Amino acid sequence: MKNIKIPFAYLVLVLLVTIAGFGCQTAAPVGTDTSANAAADARAQNSLAPTRVDLRGTITRRVYDRGQVTIEVEGYGTDTRFSRYNRGYVLVTPVTQIVGLNGGSISLSELYEGQNVAILMRGGGRGNFVGLGVARKMWIEPRY
Repeated sequence: MKNIKIPFAYLVLVLLVTIAGFGCQTAAPVGTDTSANAAADARAQNSLAPTRVDLRGTITRRVYDRGQVTIEVEGYGTDTRFSRYNRGYVLVTPVTQIVGLNGGSISLSELYEGQNVAILMRGGGRGNFVGLGVARKMWIEPRY
């Protein structure tokens, strides 16, 4: 009876190793745009912001009212590896930490349309597809 159990254990081990080896994907899936993914990778790596944030994109609208700024941010694309939302409406208050390109702090007045930003929101924001929230920390990212 012992002779039967040992070959069976080896057979199971070989089968699991084979499945694990063939289960690894070595090429990009069909239909993925690798140039867009490479640009997103470079953008996330060259930033002072963490790799994964709530919202990463370009400021498309900026409204100043009574010491607070509301911005609309449009994401770079459908790649959600680096941000939780592809689009968002964010309230930036005077207590929000805003980090510039050189790593220093900047003011609300230095935010403008067309600027690339990465944002962490208080509580992670609200919404399923479009992020709504108050910015806790914000990083200005280089243009590409």
